[in-house]
Amino acid sequence: MLPAEVLERFVERCPAAVMVRAERLDEVFQRAAQRQYSRQLLFSQLVAIMSAVATRSQPSVHAAYLAAQDKLDISPQALYDKLRRLEPAVTAALVRETARDAARAIDALPGLRPPVLTGGLKTYDVYCVDGNHLTSTEHRLAELRTTREAALPGQTLALLDLRRGLITELVPGEDGHAQERSLVPELLERLRKGMVLVADRNFCTSRILFGIVEHAASFVIRQHRSTLSWEREGKRRRIGRTATGMMFEQTLDLNYEGQTLPVRRLTIELDGPTNQGESEVHILTNLPAETVPPGEVVEAYRLRWTIEEAFQCLTEVLRCEVETLGYPRAALFSFAVAVVAWNTYAVVKGALKSVHGWETIEATLSDYHLMHDVLLTHCGLEIAVEASAWCWHQGLCPQGLAKELVRRAKTVKLSRYPKRKRGPKHPPPAKTGRRNDHLSTARLLEKRKRKRP
Repeated sequence: MLPAEVLERFVERCPAAVMVRAERLDEVFQRAAQRQYSRQLLFSQLVAIMSAVATRSQPSVHAAYLAAQDKLDISPQALYDKLRRLEPAVTAALVRETARDAARAIDALPGLRPPVLTGGLKTYDVYCVDGNHLTSTEHRLAELRTTREAALPGQTLALLDLRRGLITELVPGEDGHAQERSLVPELLERLRKGMVLVADRNFCTSRILFGIVEHAASFVIRQHRSTLSWEREGKRRRIGRTATGMMFEQTLDLNYEGQTLPVRRLTIELDGPTNQGESEVHILTNLPAETVPPGEVVEAYRLRWTIEEAFQCLTEVLRCEVETLGYPRAALFSFAVAVVAWNTYAVVKGALKSVHGWETIEATLSDYHLMHDVLLTHCGLEIAVEASAWCWHQGLCPQGLAKELVRRAKTVKLSRYPKRKRGPKHPPPAKTGRRNDHLSTARLLEKRKRKRP
């Protein structure tokens, strides 16, 4: 059977898997690396090995090495040495450069999601920012074998494009005990004019807010109770109701190191207390009141949970944390490769939105079921279809790639990937019995039958 015929059979079975490809990685390494070099192991080969782990195609780094051993001319130890010495700048550049390519493909698709914030004739690029601490690793390093304490390999600070669904920036931090805010200065250098950052109160400090404004960007951030100071507080006036409570607005003049920053503070008096027992939520923004109404600001902040969903998908569907990688740089690179896989899926999802409508995809499509189907089918796809069958993809411009993605997306059956909404949470029932004791499940079920009328 010809490769093209095999490819079409995969398209009929799982079209989404055929839409996933990655390229131009060695160029990224050459530009970002400062001390490392590629001699026997190319950066693209390293990404391919870790992609097999990140997509759960292989259970471990060593298993991925064995699967690709015929194409490699290095030992397993050389592979691990390369991983543990990867520079953080290379890890960050991998996410940044591949996200730019993905953004070009998504922008070429028809029916892009409407802007989150619009200010008259101006459209804002809205991003969520949040940190993620990597889970503890196994105690394989000599320095860890004598302690029972959890070994944290590092943390990351991510920037999620709300409109495109891409993680566009990733700031790796090797110190797992450091505060998330310590990574913000590096992230601020990546901001550009017209960007709006949406973040929780952990990032609401005078230094961060003034730093955002210094880079000609804006913010929508929940106010922290004790990290700001201001000179003047305007009169609070009632605006109207939101879905969760009554909304008020007032002005504040923040001060920091002799500078003054006028901001708007939106206060929502909640109908019911939060899990922390709070009855009010304060949101700060420097967006102009003349063009951006309070309701849009509040709705933009409510989308902050989107980045939490991305982290959950990276952990549960993909494999962003490899417990056997104890060296911080290796663990952070593994996380970055999983982010690249997530961004690749975002392109696939963008094509589906352009065909079926973004409201339909957001409401009915299960990321878990679709990604799981893609990952399962992709393994067979790599075996059955020769690499030469993909050569024509590499020469496509963003418009040509978008056209091909739309053609594939039209054959995807959304009914195979239904999203199930979770019902309301109920308090856990009171438990009886002693710890470390046991009972028979079959006898309990038998008692249930006897109780039925």
